[in-house]
Amino acid sequence: MKALVLHGPGHFNVEHDWPTPQIRPGWARVQVTHAGICGSDLPRFVATGSYHHPIILGHEFAGVIETPAPGSKQYRRGERVAILPIIPCGDCPACDRHEPFHCQQYQFLGSRNDGGFAEYCLVPEQNLFRLPTEADLCCGAFLEPLAVALHVVRRSGFTAGQRALVFGAGTIGLLIGLWLKVFGAGQVVMADVRPESLDVARRAGFEKVTDPAALDSASLPAFDVTVEAAGASSALIAAIEKTKDNGTIAIVGRDTGDTVIPLPIFERMMRKEIDVRCCWGYNVNGEEDFLREMLRQGRFPLQQLITHHISLDEAPDMIQAMAERSIYYCKVIIDMERSSPKESVS
Repeated sequence: MKALVLHGPGHFNVEHDWPTPQIRPGWARVQVTHAGICGSDLPRFVATGSYHHPIILGHEFAGVIETPAPGSKQYRRGERVAILPIIPCGDCPACDRHEPFHCQQYQFLGSRNDGGFAEYCLVPEQNLFRLPTEADLCCGAFLEPLAVALHVVRRSGFTAGQRALVFGAGTIGLLIGLWLKVFGAGQVVMADVRPESLDVARRAGFEKVTDPAALDSASLPAFDVTVEAAGASSALIAAIEKTKDNGTIAIVGRDTGDTVIPLPIFERMMRKEIDVRCCWGYNVNGEEDFLREMLRQGRFPLQQLITHHISLDEAPDMIQAMAERSIYYCKVIIDMERSSPKESVS
């Protein structure tokens, strides 16, 4: 099969004769149709590597079941599925609490196990998510980030009617904002320093978008909930300033260096008695049907978040450009059926 294989930090390429994964009990073989490149994939490709090599990355993907798990009574060949990538051990206190990202021995499709940047991927049946007929496979590649964004909103304690401010209009920030709208926010403001991100936010239906520097002059009252999804210390500091007394800050962004809060700002956070809630991964236990219904209803303008559709052969150059920040991107989708430029010419 064709696969984008990581052999070590900075060493990755598309291989056309990589071994197709062999079926094993409890695991189905999925023919991947669409895969999203996550920001967390970039350092693994170019700087840190993964947990072992060679490996196929990619944890945001969807496709069709090419071969069901042996003896499966749940799935059949040809079914359209998206993937939830964490594989909990099932035998630790976190698993007993149904908190997969707190599992002490979890596996993960696309970092610890081969993932979706390939024509085929082995997936445990428990990680398959049957897509409604109304949702196309490309949108299925958003399932994992949608689940992450939902988890952030749940963690924040947000309730209908509250006003929310989201720092960072990348994929996760935009999906958080869209969930806030689904749950009846009184107002959602998207803030980002990149004009291109604000343009994407407008196309996605957000009426109030702003550069963070303009917040002070916008005469907006403090917010019930602020979300730091930018991965910048400056965003966290601004969130403290813009959150009302007894409000909540949900943190899902992560800076590349130390996060430092100046003492006067830290004291202000204490005086305002702000709740700070950190978020990591997702937990959709019991909410699969709710997610499926939201996709069926088309509640999310996911196509508006896609800035690039590429072929698998184009992925190495795109990943390098993303890592170097030489291009603007929101969500980059690898379409396995898309021809490479060279193939298109012929």
